[in-house]
Amino acid sequence: MIEFLRGKIAFKQPARLVIDVGGVGMGVDVSLRTSEKVGAVGESIDLMTHLHVREEALDLYGFHDAAEKALFLKLIGVSGIGPRLALRILSAVTPQQLATYIRNSDVRSLTTLKGVGKKTAEVLIASLRTAVSKLDLPEEGGSASGVPSENQYLRDAIMALVTLGVKEAQAQEAVQRAAQKLGADTDTGRIIAQALQEV
Repeated sequence: MIEFLRGKIAFKQPARLVIDVGGVGMGVDVSLRTSEKVGAVGESIDLMTHLHVREEALDLYGFHDAAEKALFLKLIGVSGIGPRLALRILSAVTPQQLATYIRNSDVRSLTTLKGVGKKTAEVLIASLRTAVSKLDLPEEGGSASGVPSENQYLRDAIMALVTLGVKEAQAQEAVQRAAQKLGADTDTGRIIAQALQEV
């Protein structure tokens, strides 16, 4: 699986990037929110990814942070929600807002999202209420528990490990050890790689 990409932005549209990774152009579909957060053409980028395998194609989806990726994976696991619709939903609301709608059984707010009707909203709530409650989604502008708010990289690395199936407490310990070895200012990709060795 391709878990993240590091390279330079070679091409940028509102919902699609092409990243030059060692001379290879990797096409990645992204939410509008991720597109707004990344840099301009020519700038360096670290992007978390998910490779979606279909019979006729391999589609790569990119995420600015681990919270968005975690919720994307939950969304595409719901019957009737494909990757394109999941990206549209995450383009319209933050992961935290979406989680709040689901936890509160807020059908009305969910149906304001393009492509989400009442039945789909009800399925989302029924399918994800418990799962969303277990996700360690940081407050907007805040940080996940146990991680310094000034270090977004550590928070994202922990959430990436949790998404991969590592228990949160174990992920926090592994990321903290990795950060001590690599330095707190290290980018997310290096921290994740080192933390996986620590697990």
